[in-house]
Amino acid sequence: MEMRMMRIALLATAAALVTTASPALANPAIAADQPEAGTAQNPDDIIVTATRREERLQDVPVAVSAVSGQELAKSAYREVSDIQYLAPNITFSSTNPVSNGGGYQIRGIGTQTYDSGVEQTVGLVVDGVVIGLSRDPGATGFADIERVEVLRGPQGTLFGKNSSAGVIQIITRKPQLGVRSLDLDLSFGERNDQLQRATANLPLGSNVALRVSAFHNGQDGAIPNVVNGTHVGDRDNYGIRGKLLWEPTENLSLLLTGEYQTGFARDSQLIESLGTSALYNSTFNRFPVKPGHNVYIAYNDGDWKANTRLWGSSLQADYRLGDFTLTSITAYRAVKTTQLTDIDGSPADIFNHSDGGIDSNQFTQELRLTSPAGKPLEYTAGLYYYHTSNGGWAAQYGNFYGVYGVPVVLGGGRRDAVNNVRSLAAYGQATYKLVEGVKLIGGLRYTNDRNHGEMTVHKLPFPAIVSGLLPNYSGTVRADNVSGKLGLQVQPTRDVMLYATWSTGYKGPAIDGTTGKIHEVKPETVKSYEIGLKSTLLGGTLTFNTSLYWSDFTNFQAQTFDTSVTPPAFYLSNAGGMRARGVEVETSLRVSPRLRLSANGSYSDATFREYLGACYPGQPASAVVGTGCYVDPVTSAKVANYAGYRLPNAPKWSYTLRADFNQPLANDLALDANANWAWRDKTQAVLGDPKSEIAAYGLLNGTIGLGASDGAWRVGIYARNLLNKHFYAAYAAPAVINPGGYSKIVGPDAFRTIGGTVSFRF
Repeated sequence: MEMRMMRIALLATAAALVTTASPALANPAIAADQPEAGTAQNPDDIIVTATRREERLQDVPVAVSAVSGQELAKSAYREVSDIQYLAPNITFSSTNPVSNGGGYQIRGIGTQTYDSGVEQTVGLVVDGVVIGLSRDPGATGFADIERVEVLRGPQGTLFGKNSSAGVIQIITRKPQLGVRSLDLDLSFGERNDQLQRATANLPLGSNVALRVSAFHNGQDGAIPNVVNGTHVGDRDNYGIRGKLLWEPTENLSLLLTGEYQTGFARDSQLIESLGTSALYNSTFNRFPVKPGHNVYIAYNDGDWKANTRLWGSSLQADYRLGDFTLTSITAYRAVKTTQLTDIDGSPADIFNHSDGGIDSNQFTQELRLTSPAGKPLEYTAGLYYYHTSNGGWAAQYGNFYGVYGVPVVLGGGRRDAVNNVRSLAAYGQATYKLVEGVKLIGGLRYTNDRNHGEMTVHKLPFPAIVSGLLPNYSGTVRADNVSGKLGLQVQPTRDVMLYATWSTGYKGPAIDGTTGKIHEVKPETVKSYEIGLKSTLLGGTLTFNTSLYWSDFTNFQAQTFDTSVTPPAFYLSNAGGMRARGVEVETSLRVSPRLRLSANGSYSDATFREYLGACYPGQPASAVVGTGCYVDPVTSAKVANYAGYRLPNAPKWSYTLRADFNQPLANDLALDANANWAWRDKTQAVLGDPKSEIAAYGLLNGTIGLGASDGAWRVGIYARNLLNKHFYAAYAAPAVINPGGYSKIVGPDAFRTIGGTVSFRF
């Protein structure tokens, strides 16, 4: 493995040296008269705010990818999570749907957990506001998106919130002064696939403008339920966002934002295989098609659905103090989610009721000072306050085939949990120009976190048999941390930039109460090394960017599956150590004014260095202590040594290929077409379990359209997952329900959708 990594690094470095040398040899005059770095004189230049100031993407010494809202629409994608098919080394866990608190992984690193008090490893930021609530849909509907930026690696010295693996930053469009416009986008496709978007920009005076954006998207699920008549994969989302911009003076800008969203999802688990319970298996006798591998049918008689509502508001004030900019962002968000789950997955009432929800809110305040650009010393410094309050409840019960005459209740009754997180941070990052084309990079961040959690169990108001009584708990954890960043940026010409950075990251402590017992999760820290190259070649027609990274995590907060509790549960714990290393490449070539080709890929080696966790179901017993699944001689508990195992949902190889074509036609018409292929290697849904492998798969998306050359209207067709490639994640089923059997989660994007679109711009 070490030799393979060295070969990959050498090949990437050699390719970078060859490509960066070739344009200078072909045309020495290019280096003789270069525009100042940071200026956007090429129409293909991409401007980002990854470093909290506007810069050309090719000048930013960070591994960052930027995708415009227009690119997302052209690729037939519709949700923020679809960025995984356009940017390298990012995945979204299909094993934990959004309605169940799924999350992102960058470079194979991420955290998915059912506990709302656990901080996400990958930070999600929308218009400068950190999205800290696990069920918060963020910008799910892609309403009026300007661009999405993916920053890989620790970013704490630039963002107030902890982000040990990276940040996904979503920027929506601001109101435009003096502009009156209306945009409409409509689409309809298979299985009632719908998308309606409308955006209006209204001037309310010379220095005031209002922008309102609304959306609705939805689709009927592709997987029929032969018992209750529903479909797994149903979606129905609505949202409206309003932005009011007021610039009372040339030095002051105020942006007030308010939004409301609702979301509905039906994400029932399917049965991958039946186990050893004759009673459970007999409930399927009346069906001609039985549950099994590659069977996409649901059999649960109860429902499995989630409803989410979001209210959000923020006020951003930007005040110019001479050449400096002082920014204040005050934000409040509230999310309420209710879930109904038939956890047995069968046509019998075994445990038909796993009912619960979350009522949560967050308040954030950021104060940031940005120095003027173009000076030898440039810096950003800020203070950040973050507070969340999460109240959750859950009750799991069922008639258990009616054998006891009264329901069986798991955990003792209704479990009410409260979690509060408070985080304070002071951060800053600066660059200093030593000589022309050479800059030093430095950053520092101090964080103080407090996390309090408690749970109380209440008896349900009916006679019942209690299984697995969970105790009440209450606890508080605290921690503080100092993290930093050092680096060097060398930019001999506007078209070539190299950088090397060392940074540390931090993720705050947590309390995990999933198993009903107080469990302290220590803070997670990381030391990360990265070298990168950004280049623009062949007169601006070709870009070639690459980065190599090596990150060592201590006390990595890892999810594991414990079958020793009833019901079996995912819980969070600390791994002794984890290492992530790899290489990323992004390229883009404008073949002609009408055709652009893009490709990106990554090799990612994310493995545990130390980790003792629960044995996966059916794991062979080992007689050697410290190897495989063995009995700990001190505690007599069965544990497994997962050192050397890859992280779940972390593909080793992944790549995307993309082609964009446009052609003017007669009568002021234009033809456009797009094709996007995204492939990823096999991964594990559950650590170590060979039966929980997610097979390698690729998805092909595409669009083709005809419209007015000025963009006034367009009609087209789109295809998502054109080859109808099915993929899913498998889990061991609860032993109390389907012993020895497996369940599976299948996402909506695992089925083909073809439809038509129409757009208008007024």
